[in-house]
Amino acid sequence: MLIARDVRLEVGTRLLLEGASFSVQAGDKVGLVGRNGAGKTTLMRTLAGYNPPTSGSVLRSGNLGYFSQEAALPDLERPDMTALERILSARQIGALLRRIEETRKKMERLEGPARDEAIRRHARLQDEFDAKGGFIAEAEAKQVAANLGIGVDELDQSVLTMSGGQRRRVELARILFAETETLLLDEPTNHLDLDAKAWLVDFLSTYRGGVLMVSHDLPLLDAAITSVLDLDNTQLEAYRGNYSGFLVERKKRREQRERERRHQDQAIDRLEANVRRFKGTTEKMAKTARAWETRVERMKSELVEVQKSGKKVAVRFPQPNPSGVRPLIGRGLAKSFGDNLVFVDIDLAIERGERLIIMGLNGAGKTTLLRILAGEETADLGEVVLGHNATLGYYAQEHEQIQVGMTVLDHVRSVSDQVDLVLRTLLGHFLLADKIDQDAATLSGGEKTKLALAMVVLGRPNVLLLDEPTNNLDPQAKSALLEALHQYRGTIVLVSHDTDFVAQLEPERALMMPEGKTLYFDESLLELVALA
Repeated sequence: MLIARDVRLEVGTRLLLEGASFSVQAGDKVGLVGRNGAGKTTLMRTLAGYNPPTSGSVLRSGNLGYFSQEAALPDLERPDMTALERILSARQIGALLRRIEETRKKMERLEGPARDEAIRRHARLQDEFDAKGGFIAEAEAKQVAANLGIGVDELDQSVLTMSGGQRRRVELARILFAETETLLLDEPTNHLDLDAKAWLVDFLSTYRGGVLMVSHDLPLLDAAITSVLDLDNTQLEAYRGNYSGFLVERKKRREQRERERRHQDQAIDRLEANVRRFKGTTEKMAKTARAWETRVERMKSELVEVQKSGKKVAVRFPQPNPSGVRPLIGRGLAKSFGDNLVFVDIDLAIERGERLIIMGLNGAGKTTLLRILAGEETADLGEVVLGHNATLGYYAQEHEQIQVGMTVLDHVRSVSDQVDLVLRTLLGHFLLADKIDQDAATLSGGEKTKLALAMVVLGRPNVLLLDEPTNNLDPQAKSALLEALHQYRGTIVLVSHDTDFVAQLEPERALMMPEGKTLYFDESLLELVALA
C-alpha cells in the first residue's frame, strides 16, 4: 500500500507538484499521465523513496518494486553477475546459487578433510536453496525472463556487457519476479516486443497488489488500468476508468470549468460596470457600490481555475547540404561479444534521400549495427565508408551523449558554435527553455530525448541515424518529430518498434537482421515492426 499526503515537489526553483494526496491500494491499477517534463518521473522516484518530497509525506506498507525508465547499470554484488543471477537476487536466491556452484567446483579440486568440509558446506547451501524454493523459483525466473524476450543465452550473459535495452528487460524481469505488494513502473514497455507487451498486460491484470504506471503506450494503458492520475501544471487530478475514458472525462471537465468561468467573468463584469456607474453619485449609491466592490473581490478569489493549454514541441531539422549518391556504405560487417556472434557478412548501400528501417527480433543486432554505422562502435570485420559530403547525426536510444554534471545549455554548446540566444531559442522549441541551467542527467526520459534530438538538429546532418527516437515521447512530441522527418530532405536510417510511427514515416526499404537481407518495405512488414 502507498499513501501520499499533501505532497509538494520542487526541482531547484521550479514547482512540479503542489498539494497532491492519493493512495494506491491492493488491486488498484493506476496510470500516471502528463506531458513530458510535467514531473511524472520525479514523483515516481519520490514515491519509491529515492528523493524526499519538498513537503508532505509518503507512507509505504509492504514490499515495493520500482522500475526506473533509466537503463543505468544497477548496483551489482559482483562485476560478473549474470542476468539470471540478477533476476534471482530479487528473492535473495541468485547469490546463493553462485555459492553452491563455487563450492561444487572446490569439491572437485580438493582432497581429504578439506574436501569433506566442502561437501558438508555444499549440502548446507543446497538445503538452504531448497528451503527457499530455489528450483521452483529458478524455473519461474526463467519463465518471466522468456516472456519478456530475454533469451536463454542472455541469461548467462554478464549484466555489465549488456545493452541498455537488455538491461531494462532484465531489471523489469527482476521487479516482476520479486514478491511485492506494490509496483511502480516507469515506461515498462520500452524495448519490449509485441508478445512481451501482451504478456505484461496479462501479468498486470492478474497481479493482486497495487500498480502505479507511467507509460506513453496508450493501448497498454487502456487494457491494464482502472483509474488515471493526470499531472498537469503542478496539479494532480484523479479520474476513474481507463485511458480512453479519461480523455473523454477530462474534456468534459474542462468544458464545464470553462462554462463556469465564463459565467463568473460575466457576473464580475456586470458588477464592475455598476460600481463605475454609481460610485460617484449619491452617498447611498456610493455605499452600495463599495459593497459591490467587496463582493467583486470575493468573487475573484473564488474564480474557477481553467488550465491553459500547454505549449507544444516544435521540431525542425534544417535542410542539409546534399550528400553524394550513396552517403553510407557497409561492406562485410561482422560483430560478436565474446562467444556471442551477433551478425556476420552484412552489406548495405544507403541511397541519398531514402528512408531505411533496420528490422529484426530482440538481440538481432539492430542497435549494434547502427552504432557501427555511426562510428560509436567498431566492427570486428568489414568497413564503413562515408560517401561524398556525408555528415552523420546519431540519436542513441539510451542517451549516451548526455553527461552527468553538464547543464542543458552546456550540452548544446558542445555541439554548436551558435550564440547562446540562438541555442536558447532552439531549446525553447523543444520546451526546455526553463531547464537550461539544470543538470541534464536529472531530466526526465522524455526531456532527455528532446535534448538529444536538439543536439542532432544543431549538427545539420544530411544522414540521420535514429535508434528508437519515439521512446519516452508524449503523443504531441511524437507527432512533431514525425512531421519534421517528413519535411527533412536528407537520408534516414531508423530502428524502431513503434508500428504507427513507422507506418506514417513510410520507409522505402528494410534491412532484415541478422541475415542482412534488404527488402522493399510494404504494409506486410508492419507486423514484424511490432515484434522488433
